[in-house]
Amino acid sequence: MESVFYTEEEQKYQREAREFFQREVAPHIDSIDKEGKYPFEILRKLGERHYIGVRFPSKYGGGGRDLLSETIIGEETGATTYSLACARGVAHHAAYCIWKHGSEEQRREYLPPIFSGESIISECISEPEVGSDAARMKTRAVKDGDGYVISGEKRFMASGGVANILLVFAITNPDAHPSKGMSAFIVERDRENIHSYEEFNTMGFRGLRIVSELVFNGVKVPRENLVGEENRGFEYLVDTLDQERTVAAGSMIGPARTCLEIALRYSAERKAFHRRLREFEAISFKIADMALRIEAARLVTIKAARMIDRGLKASKEAAMAKLVVAEAAFKVTSDAMQILGGIGYTDKYPVERHFRDARGFALAGGSNEVMQLVIQRELYKEARLL
Repeated sequence: MESVFYTEEEQKYQREAREFFQREVAPHIDSIDKEGKYPFEILRKLGERHYIGVRFPSKYGGGGRDLLSETIIGEETGATTYSLACARGVAHHAAYCIWKHGSEEQRREYLPPIFSGESIISECISEPEVGSDAARMKTRAVKDGDGYVISGEKRFMASGGVANILLVFAITNPDAHPSKGMSAFIVERDRENIHSYEEFNTMGFRGLRIVSELVFNGVKVPRENLVGEENRGFEYLVDTLDQERTVAAGSMIGPARTCLEIALRYSAERKAFHRRLREFEAISFKIADMALRIEAARLVTIKAARMIDRGLKASKEAAMAKLVVAEAAFKVTSDAMQILGGIGYTDKYPVERHFRDARGFALAGGSNEVMQLVIQRELYKEARLL
């Protein structure tokens, strides 16, 4: 179908990706969701096609494209399984921080294996007592000779149970406001005094290996593992979040789209009371509403991605995309399950899996309420009322 929002080249890129995911990924979804297997081999296949790190320069092993292309691949990944989309997305988010703010040596050492799928990286931001309010984190990094010693606890790290590289945010100047005293570090998982505790058995995002607690008990890292400048980590984190929310939004559109496609086919074929389901307005109007929500969510996401690709500030737009997609995906997956009835509540169709993932998306990467907080704050700033 012709699109006025994607170029012909972007549409071709999307079609090729869709064929790849249907052929190479779809057959392995059950092992990820039902058996909880982390998709190591699939990520390497994505790496071979430059579907990890899509927007990064080819000299670091990236795809050499842009953030919009990142959202396109995110949607196609999510259309098969959001757990894989999230694993792919985490690599993007952490890599962006290293690429944008790290040293050239860090880029050359860490980015190529991340983009090839050989290395797994995880962001360490949230803590047992600190979720969306990252500025209140308690993890500390204290200078020690020509390096730092990191101590603290982290929680909810996607890929945290298998990552061999960790991007850790910690306070380096406790006397300053956290926004002026936080730093980011690259920490290799095999360093001494890193302890991983029980992994959460989550409702959705299965196979993503989300650890419940990662303890840094005096972990020594060299000075060269500091990303960018000391005490500028909060600035880097905020910058990364705009990118992260946009990519995540694009990825969650995929599950919603799949559920709409399933509901369309099912309602056109299934009969009840001697009529096809689509002939009941209670059903067909749900279909119309689902399509509307997905289209609106996609357009808001495209806007955020285009702005970022043009170098424009997009904190408000990225938060809008994350929020609109979260609400749309939850409603669409829920309505799809309602249209399918009892069979939609089983695992015969992937609707129940996408529903579980959509529910988690309203919490991960900043809750819906935090997105509203960001949006209103940016609006008041724009109106010069803050």
